[in-house]
Amino acid sequence: MPESDKKVTKRVLIIGAGAIGGITGALLHEANIDVCLIDKNKTHVQAIQENGLQIEGYSHPIKVPIKDDLKKVQQQYPHIIISVKSPFTEEVMQTLEEYLTSDGLIYSFQNGLGNTDIMAEYLPRNQIVAGVIGWGASNLGPGKLRITSSTGNFVLGFENKESITDPRLHEMREMLQVWRPTIITEDIMGYRWAKLIINSVIATYGGLLGMTVGDMMEHPRISKLMEDLGYEGIQVADALGIALQRVDGLNIRNFFYRPLPNNGIIKRTAKTLLTKIMKKIGARRHGRIRSSLLTDLERGGKTEVDFLNGYIVRKAKEVKLEVPINAFLVKAIHEIEAGKRTIGLDNLPELEEVAEQSRQIVQEQMDLIKQ
Repeated sequence: MPESDKKVTKRVLIIGAGAIGGITGALLHEANIDVCLIDKNKTHVQAIQENGLQIEGYSHPIKVPIKDDLKKVQQQYPHIIISVKSPFTEEVMQTLEEYLTSDGLIYSFQNGLGNTDIMAEYLPRNQIVAGVIGWGASNLGPGKLRITSSTGNFVLGFENKESITDPRLHEMREMLQVWRPTIITEDIMGYRWAKLIINSVIATYGGLLGMTVGDMMEHPRISKLMEDLGYEGIQVADALGIALQRVDGLNIRNFFYRPLPNNGIIKRTAKTLLTKIMKKIGARRHGRIRSSLLTDLERGGKTEVDFLNGYIVRKAKEVKLEVPINAFLVKAIHEIEAGKRTIGLDNLPELEEVAEQSRQIVQEQMDLIKQ
């Protein structure tokens, strides 16, 4: 259908045209939705303006509207998706309100936790929607993106548990479903914490070691370390009373299972087998994912580690728990950012040493919780 014959009915502004924001915006545009992308990377913007956004495996480039400066936007939008790196949330929010309709919603499509707290300094909580992205994508260069997950959905919800019948939320759900299944939930924190724990493992280990998700899952020593790190996050979530939800149908408690002393041989065997199966499923669905944190480090940019492992460290302190691996990773990633540590498997021995300490500490903490 020619562009001139398309009837536009809905409007969305997306701040950040990287892998998630760019692909989401382009495919919404293809579905006859009025979308405008904003991205500060002028080379990326120019490539899309001249050649369209190229999504690997997609039949044709998508000529989605995009600008390199929010100040060039001439109208207000009822829906604004924030898809920038979490450290840049504050910068975006300082000027965003004038582009949002009075009853509009903003959506955090970002990694980690803590970003919506920054948003709440500028807007009331009933205008802030947290999103969990259950699919992966990566940046291949200016104007070129790749979808790296064969499955995955969107999950939307208000963190203050505003009504899930809100018509504004359902309008966004209707739009997003042209690309992937979309769930509206009253327990968005259960989904956000589950995704946080997953990202704290695959993104940060990927950045430190320089490996894809699939490569890490297939490496016996690193696969074990993934369980250790995931278990730290699960223990903190439990202490906070968070009911962890499934992400892309996967129960992360099975993915990061650790045999307990009171588990009988049958339960141990069954659970260990289930964990292996879950890892194979995860590798098949998401194995091509290359950590965005790794990309940031390679480019010499600021990472999201403070919104991932750093957030878990801060919450652990609130409930008086220790999370040695998470704390080590925050330190190590900041050392790489500062040029004091290199990416690669040379970090593995030190990581294993910290993980050994973590196993003992986590078990001691579990014993105390049971008392």
